[in-house]
Amino acid sequence: MYKTFLFQIVLLLAFQIGNSQILSNKNDISIKGEYANILPLKRLDTLKINLVSDDNMVRNMLSKYIDIEKDLNKANLIIFTNSYDFERYIIDNDVLSNRKIILINSKNTDYTGNPDIIINIEKSGNNKFAIQTIFGGAVNIKSNGNNRLSYGNAKDVGLDYNYMKTKIDSIANTAIKKGVAPGIQVLVARHGVIVLHETYGFHTYDSITKVEKNNIYDWASITKITSALPAIMKLHDEVKFDLDATLGTYVPYFDKGNKKELIFRRMLSHNSGLYPWIPFWKTTLRKSGNYKWRTLSNKKGKRYKTEIAPGLYIHDKYKKKIYKQIKKSEINEDEHPSYKYSGLLFYLLPEIVANISKQKYQKYLNNNFYNKLGATTVGYNPLNRFDKSRIIPTENDTIFRHTLLHGTVHDEGATMMEGVSANAGLFGSTLDLAKIMQMYLWKGKYGGERYISENTMNKFTFAHYANEGNKRGLGFDKPKLENRENDSCSLLASMESFGHGGYTGTYTWVDPESGLLFVFMSNRVYPTRENRKIYKFNVRPSMHKAIYEAIIN
Repeated sequence: MYKTFLFQIVLLLAFQIGNSQILSNKNDISIKGEYANILPLKRLDTLKINLVSDDNMVRNMLSKYIDIEKDLNKANLIIFTNSYDFERYIIDNDVLSNRKIILINSKNTDYTGNPDIIINIEKSGNNKFAIQTIFGGAVNIKSNGNNRLSYGNAKDVGLDYNYMKTKIDSIANTAIKKGVAPGIQVLVARHGVIVLHETYGFHTYDSITKVEKNNIYDWASITKITSALPAIMKLHDEVKFDLDATLGTYVPYFDKGNKKELIFRRMLSHNSGLYPWIPFWKTTLRKSGNYKWRTLSNKKGKRYKTEIAPGLYIHDKYKKKIYKQIKKSEINEDEHPSYKYSGLLFYLLPEIVANISKQKYQKYLNNNFYNKLGATTVGYNPLNRFDKSRIIPTENDTIFRHTLLHGTVHDEGATMMEGVSANAGLFGSTLDLAKIMQMYLWKGKYGGERYISENTMNKFTFAHYANEGNKRGLGFDKPKLENRENDSCSLLASMESFGHGGYTGTYTWVDPESGLLFVFMSNRVYPTRENRKIYKFNVRPSMHKAIYEAIIN
């Protein structure tokens, strides 16, 4: 009885009444039923959805919003795509008790029984639009955070699809031929509607495994804006994190020394004088090239539990050495130090989030962001959750780990933090990155849920030190203030736009003025980081420019 009560509570959380914005009538969809007003669905983190259908297009569309629950008995929501299956299953009351039922009914076919929601469609091909309706896919230029990403025609959101795709195809295929990367993936959305999602090439240059849309990438420095940063923004909303507090306020280890007066507003803007980068891995080696005691071991042991590469384990307390090196690092102590990109603060942010929130860092991110957004591929140490074949390999590391990095974070500092850092370490799919960026583009709201206040989003995407020549927002990259010819984004991107790039060959950018969202994925460091052709051939800004040029209204 207690178990049933808990199940009902979960249902109440999941099926909150939505501010529905149904797909347009041109798709010939109508909705009725006692619980029709729960659409679009809320709280994806509380839902376990089973699909009873032999329609692969429906299954594919549903998987873009949520992980499909394979076990019918564990589901709290079941979607049927024809009345025959619904009638057959409804006979078993035990299977359907305490579960909500959605029937997608083609051509208004007669049926017996009483599903909670009936979505009538005129054509079976509209099943995919019915799924988008269930999740509140964005539908037009007025779409906002009450919706989620959807799939539609470029023309409907003012883009010339043929021009855009021809240009992007050409740039991607030429880049692969020139050895920029073995494979590339590109996603473009406008006003919350995904109009292009294409894959090119292979995982590696052996041309065996093609790039697939559900592949998982090492996001590298995109981690900076998709991990601790949204957590810090949320905590700032809750008046638990002060941008003008000093480093020692939240990390007492730094309340003495040359960094005790540094404030977070400057550090997040890369405008505090912090040293750019420390090659932590070099401290693990003796002059002979062998690993030092209490750093790395070729055998798993009591103090060496975390594997950072096949057959290589790091000492459990090495994190303390990283903190010590950061504390001892040089700093530009000028009153107004110039812009200098530094990742050092981001090694410390996970501990800050955990200490303020009183929750484990990764659990906090999952519970407050990734699971709710339906971005379930996003996380650290992906080999704990996914088969290696789904993950894109990065570099054949010849300087530190001496192995192919495949599912292990490329950044040496992040891997020495047991793979968990805000500097780098996140892995995920192209689509799931798009969900996070669309939430940012909609000013902190997505799927009808408020993640971050609009005021805080505006604050963090604003260049606080532009008067000192610094283009950066708080964590976010922004267009150059002048001389934009060599910018990472298109010259056509507005000054309101923002995003970030990743060392492994990843990139994402959104523009509130035009409503554009751009995600680019590649493993340009394969087989070596010495490959800098992605910069030489200006691949990402060229694609970005083509998208802006495709705007017709």
